[in-house]
Amino acid sequence: MVSYKKDLKNGGLHLNRVFVYGTLMKDFWNYDKYLKGRISRITPGITYGLLYHLPEGYPALLAGTEAIKGEVIEPVDENLIKDLDRLEGYVEGRSNNLYKREVKTVLTQDGEKINCWVYIYADERYAKENGILIPDGDWRKFMENRRN
Repeated sequence: MVSYKKDLKNGGLHLNRVFVYGTLMKDFWNYDKYLKGRISRITPGITYGLLYHLPEGYPALLAGTEAIKGEVIEPVDENLIKDLDRLEGYVEGRSNNLYKREVKTVLTQDGEKINCWVYIYADERYAKENGILIPDGDWRKFMENRRN
């Protein structure tokens, strides 16, 4: 059951989970900067879309039907979501955001379907023209292969 009912409102929907698929995953640089010590649970999960690696060094999730591997982080309170919004260049109601924060269904490793906040890259054209498609939807594996 989702807690923090007074926080993270989206048209009456209350969420305290975020699905991360890039630099916020455990063992990456933004996990240490933003999440370490602020969350109590990480659950592997899958959502659907298209994943690109951008020249700037981070991933972009777009609409699509391919499996995208990542992690569900929780609990996320109002202060943490504000920090993540700043990181992702998202301001509610602004038209020129870097990412949009949307609700998507995530399938956990236990087979549970849950709703999570997910940051979706706002400039689909830029990602497709300049990014590298990650066909298996696994940015962690993509980055490990780049290091080797």
